[in-house]
Amino acid sequence: MTIGLKHISKATGYAISTVSRVLTNNISADSVSAKEILRVAREIGYSKYRSVVSPENRVLDIALITQHYSEEFYAYLYSAFDKISIERNCNLTIHSVRHTKPLIDELSFLSKNHDGFILFLPTLDPFSYNKIKETMNNYPIVSIAPSFEAVFDTYTFDSYLGGSLAAKAFLEEGYTKFGIIRGPLQKWEAALRRNGFRDTIENEGYKVIWDYKGDYSFESGEKAFHDIYKKKIKDIGIFASNDQMAVGFIHAALENNQQVPKDYAIIGYDNILFSKIFFPKLTTIDTNVDQLSEEAIDHLIRMIKNEVNLDRSARKILIPVKLIKRDTHK
Repeated sequence: MTIGLKHISKATGYAISTVSRVLTNNISADSVSAKEILRVAREIGYSKYRSVVSPENRVLDIALITQHYSEEFYAYLYSAFDKISIERNCNLTIHSVRHTKPLIDELSFLSKNHDGFILFLPTLDPFSYNKIKETMNNYPIVSIAPSFEAVFDTYTFDSYLGGSLAAKAFLEEGYTKFGIIRGPLQKWEAALRRNGFRDTIENEGYKVIWDYKGDYSFESGEKAFHDIYKKKIKDIGIFASNDQMAVGFIHAALENNQQVPKDYAIIGYDNILFSKIFFPKLTTIDTNVDQLSEEAIDHLIRMIKNEVNLDRSARKILIPVKLIKRDTHK
């Protein structure tokens, strides 16, 4: 069934002529009638709602497009975006496209009911990003995942800096042996964190002597401990590419009567809740998801309101991270 003006009129009790005047911006959006008509038009899915009503006069609908994984970081991210969208009077929906094929068809479908997208697709390659840009034809999109090249305006954490800060913390404490539990390198931020750590260590004349391939899970952190324990490596500073792996490593170390940080010092990344309450409390790299959410949503709103030139080259804005010192390194 095609939704039309008569359906909005019936649902609100206002005449069709009044509905028409509101939807052509001939009645102030601040009036009681306009607010009710705009609310109903949006809720019943009036197909012309977005094309006929100025973004200044209605609630904006934003979609956060993710590849959802069962990591605590995603809960932090979703909560922050939800909070900021409410503050900005936007409606936020979250869609995981991790198992969606083809992606372009799903995004095209979602664009019909949303004013713009926030993309968090860490494993997407430049070709796929460019395909989205080509297909979506200047549709408002902001990315929050680092990529090899910025195809869309991108707000993301300075992952390379995070790895470098972890390395500097170990170097300042006098460590001479270094290891890393890295994330899956198909995720560009994992490669940046590893590179920042490794480059800083090597620039000081040392080497990363132990490099373990993790997958961001608690279980891979446990497996990492058993690997390094079997190799009889101790007195080492270890950078884990996220907090879940770091906590998994500590858990396994304590189960095997090893001391943290005496035998194994470790620094995580993300500053999730567990890092604050797990014993010993985890030294980690803090990522300010509130700042990320605020800057990304504000920029997307400007794009939706045609305040940003969509034809210019994409820009990448790096949000700083910082070291939070706790108990897992000397």
